[in-house]
Amino acid sequence: MMKRGGLWSVGIAVLAMISATAWADGLAGLDATLRATGRVGTPAPQAAGGLPATTPDAGAPERARDPRQALVRIEDAAAAQAAAATTTTPTAADEEELQRTDGAVVACRVEVARRRRVPPAKVAAGSVVVRFTIEKSGRVREAEALSALDTDLEVAACAKRVLSQWTFAKRARDALVVERTYRFTRS
Repeated sequence: MMKRGGLWSVGIAVLAMISATAWADGLAGLDATLRATGRVGTPAPQAAGGLPATTPDAGAPERARDPRQALVRIEDAAAAQAAAATTTTPTAADEEELQRTDGAVVACRVEVARRRRVPPAKVAAGSVVVRFTIEKSGRVREAEALSALDTDLEVAACAKRVLSQWTFAKRARDALVVERTYRFTRS
């Protein structure tokens, strides 16, 4: 009986050593290796598999591709989208209401000059083209400065901000996309 108990305890001791070794080494010794290098791991290069290099498009027949055709399709789609967005044109009443924004936008040059503590003549201000949408509710959305010719970028940003905060009269028609050029006087 003593021999059986001795074998039993030797077997348990051997199992304990094996499990302790396996636990310390992690997955086939990777745990210790990764902790030693400080790296997470480096993938080993594998043999190229999958698709052969000679067959384009996973076995699809070879066909001519012209990137110019893709550009034409993209330009056509952009032109169609721009035409759809600007289908409504400003009426005389809309134009009169848009002229009211001129003074607020032109005042941006003075605002930037005050912030910088310089005379307005020292702030470059030529012209700014701004595009925005007037919703049926009269609120402005999607205001963006498209160009700022001979104009300080802070002045253009101010013009965009002023128009974004502007509220027009409610409209009976659909939303109106406006692209307007604001010109600053030379001081």
